[in-house]
Amino acid sequence: MARQRFMVVAADRFSLHLAVQVVLAAAVLLGYGCQTASAHRVANEQQLAAAINGTAGVTVTITSDIVLTKELPTIPHSITIKGACGGRKCVIDGAGKYGIFRAYGSTPECSVTIENLLLRNAADMPAYMGKCNLKLKGVEFKNNKAGGVVIGLGPATWHIHDCLFEGNSVSGVGGAFVVTSSGRGRLERTTFKSNRAEENGGAVYIDAQPANTVGYVLDHVTFDSNTAGKGGGGMYVGGTSQAVVTVFVSRCKFTKNVATGGAGGGLALRSLMDARICHTSIADGGNKANGGQGNDLALLDGNYNPQMTVSFCPAHPKSLSLHVTEVANPPTVRHHCEVCELPK
Repeated sequence: MARQRFMVVAADRFSLHLAVQVVLAAAVLLGYGCQTASAHRVANEQQLAAAINGTAGVTVTITSDIVLTKELPTIPHSITIKGACGGRKCVIDGAGKYGIFRAYGSTPECSVTIENLLLRNAADMPAYMGKCNLKLKGVEFKNNKAGGVVIGLGPATWHIHDCLFEGNSVSGVGGAFVVTSSGRGRLERTTFKSNRAEENGGAVYIDAQPANTVGYVLDHVTFDSNTAGKGGGGMYVGGTSQAVVTVFVSRCKFTKNVATGGAGGGLALRSLMDARICHTSIADGGNKANGGQGNDLALLDGNYNPQMTVSFCPAHPKSLSLHVTEVANPPTVRHHCEVCELPK
């Protein structure tokens, strides 16, 4: 009798084990397994759209070039998107009709990381636009007709390194890169080449927010042959009249940038800010501004009190073409290397 009960229990356990294995196998086949919930390999537009609509925190690995035939879904949560096309960058092409990535979630829950991709030929919208925290590594933005990257109002942070922005254009400000967020931001080892904006900021436009108490950091950034229809051929940074914002321009290079309709061929700074230009090559680089109004640098101050402060290290070059707005309380321009240490 005991032997019969043992055999029944053993049979029940075997049946339960078999049922569990069948359920797990079915889950994996249907895409609900633990591996597919955390990682996707995609090779076409439909698979990429499905991954964007999928689980938060997913890592998406793109294995072949994709040309869009319609808009991708809006990214609502954290995601990592990587290219894996052998020795080259995988391409996502907007086909001259569509923006590529839009990310509108709540920070810090929404964080977007993009690596090792070439995003090109976006139109109607930028190649990337959003309010999520953003990290870019080894990404190229080329020939996008509504700009490369736009980081909108809100607390979003951004860290961009080892990237290239080339041949992007926009009818407004910031031909390649626009920031209006109040989160801390950092650009490192990145090149902006041959970008164009019809208004201010041929390559970069930063609407600096005083809520960012750490500052905006540009380190080892190259601005080459960018054009603004107004001011700031390479970069335009605007501050506020309420509080000082800090901008670090460290070990950067400005060459052949042009402000066709305004001041600051290389760089234009406006309003209340603490700008620290350290070990940066900006003079004698062939930058040009309308009427020679600061071919290299323009300080466009709104006569606020306290005033803008611009620190150079070492002392600003004697050949620097500098334009300063004529106001009752002009900006303070000084040699001051102690302020050049970058925030972590």
